Amino acid sequence: MKFSRLSPVRTIALLSVGMLASVLSGCFNPNGGTTGYFAYISTPISPKTIVITELRTGQPVFVKEIPVGKQLNFRWLSDGGTDPLYSPALLEWTITDAGNNASLLDNQMSCPAEETCKITVEIRDPEYPARPDDERYRVDSEDKSDEIPESESKRIYE
Repeated sequence: MKFSRLSPVRTIALLSVGMLASVLSGCFNPNGGTTGYFAYISTPISPKTIVITELRTGQPVFVKEIPVGKQLNFRWLSDGGTDPLYSPALLEWTITDAGNNASLLDNQMSCPAEETCKITVEIRDPEYPARPDDERYRVDSEDKSDEIPESESKRIYE
């Protein structure tokens, strides 16, 4: 059996693909995926509340109302919980600006294992920004009366 050496171009290409894969594996994906990370973005049309419920008891263990324009990133770590039977896992989470897919998960809490939890996404009523007073429709004027003078009116039908 004869082994051939890889060409320098092929070696560089393989190394760059490997480095790219290792860099991208630390990012969050709004669609879930195999990385184990979850990301939920709250928009004005679709503001979200995330509820993680333990299936054994039916009790919510994590409820987070995501502010509009923000994103909730979280993941489960299978080890690190305080109770080996009821809360063996550790939930790491953070709320960041929307679109920030590589942030530090700076909050932790002991929680049930990922396999015993259900994630529910509740969509709240839309939260449209308030319209400034200078953009409101003008319906009357203080200096003019509501009636049109006869000289300015136009007859449509005779």
